[in-house]
Amino acid sequence: MFRLGISRCNGSILRNQLRITKIQPPVSKINIPKITFSSSISIRNNSTSTSNTTSQEIQDKLVLFDHHPDLSQAVSNPNIHSDQIGYLESIGLGQGWGPTAIIEKLLEYTHVYTGLPWWSTIVVLAVAVRVVLFPLYVKASSNATRMSEIKPQLDKIMKDIKGGDIQDQMKGMEKRKKLMKLHNVSTLAGLAPVLQLPLAYGFFQALRKMANHPVEGFNDQGIAWFTNLSDVDPYLGLQAIAALCIISVVRMGGETGQHAMAKSMQKIMTIVPIASIFITKNFSAAIVLYFAINSILSLIQSLIFKSNYLRKLLGMPKKLSTSQLNQSNSGQSQSIKEMVSKFVDDSKEKSIKAARDANKRMEVTKQRKNSFNDGFIKKH
Repeated sequence: MFRLGISRCNGSILRNQLRITKIQPPVSKINIPKITFSSSISIRNNSTSTSNTTSQEIQDKLVLFDHHPDLSQAVSNPNIHSDQIGYLESIGLGQGWGPTAIIEKLLEYTHVYTGLPWWSTIVVLAVAVRVVLFPLYVKASSNATRMSEIKPQLDKIMKDIKGGDIQDQMKGMEKRKKLMKLHNVSTLAGLAPVLQLPLAYGFFQALRKMANHPVEGFNDQGIAWFTNLSDVDPYLGLQAIAALCIISVVRMGGETGQHAMAKSMQKIMTIVPIASIFITKNFSAAIVLYFAINSILSLIQSLIFKSNYLRKLLGMPKKLSTSQLNQSNSGQSQSIKEMVSKFVDDSKEKSIKAARDANKRMEVTKQRKNSFNDGFIKKH
């Protein structure tokens, strides 16, 4: 039986071997592709050449940042000059919408479209700004004339308001309002020329920056003795012109021509322009040129407002004489010493009055406290 089991086992092993031999094909019939070293090198070379071609095509299609038509100008474009729009922006000026940037842009537009040199550009733009603001000065001068005519009545009303109680103050304010409305007087109209201050600041900052850069043409597009607008005026001639014009304007009644000034204030307004000559001696000629032109325009404007014929053409009331101006502004024609002494006296009066009121309140409080301690509250 043992032999029979072994024979059966050997028979099954032989059958399995035969079955495996029938299923699996012979090894000699399997075709294995051979990859040689040379073929791998050729494939590698092909991929490298393809990538090089592709990168070259991409590089040809890309635009470099330095050669972009818009971005290159925003950084710095040496091909743009001061006679082309965009020059100031290419050097970092004329950006934004503040007073300085607006004046810089207006200077550039005036310089490019008129073809004028830089000194003429500054003069033309200063004149243009004054012409635009001239109607505001006309309104302010007319308002100042009408205000001077009713000044004595207004002073009397204000005196009654200060000395009366609350009801009298309310009545006085209403009376003052009606009087001003009757004579077409406005407190805001006198502030119209203040609108020039932002533009004057814009001129100062714009010309300062353009001279410090310096802008192309500033070194040789001056005139007379100040050919270099970036440099200082060597003879202080522009400062002297500006100071003389300001002194004349003050003595003629200001830019509106209808303001009287005390002699002490006239002395001060004479010293200040002279002192400004030495304060502005280190400013560039471009800045002082604007100061001089603006002062000359103020003087011309004052002369216009002094002429009754021109005032009539402009629809303005007749100018007041010097005596009328002095009389209407008699309250303002005080010396500085008188003004200081009056201020001190008023302060003393207010302090004494406040102390008396405080003492009265303390006495009333003390009486109420004593009454409360007695068991009842006294009515006052």
